[in-house]
Amino acid sequence: MYAIRLELVPPRPLPSGPEVEAGAGPARQALMRLSLDGARVCHARVLFGADGLAAVCFLTASSLLAAEFALRAGAGALVEPGGPLAGWAVVRCEADPWIALGMLAARARS
Repeated sequence: MYAIRLELVPPRPLPSGPEVEAGAGPARQALMRLSLDGARVCHARVLFGADGLAAVCFLTASSLLAAEFALRAGAGALVEPGGPLAGWAVVRCEADPWIALGMLAARARS
């Protein structure tokens, strides 16, 4: 399983409030339902706020690069016209080296 960080930003800041915080659920569901070539999202942790969406997605794939490539393509489908986040932009979709190398605990201590 591979951990990939994903960040999306809206075309303009969203108003803050409970409806924005509730958006993490639908965004997570959209990520979990993505049809990915050669990979599958098994779990996603999503933070959703006025300035966008930040997620760590855990994927099964043949390699770390395959997981990253598949999620980048899937995230592109989310933001294209007709997608659930149409008009948004993907600003990050990459493996987190601290997680990928199993050093997240070391990073927390530094």
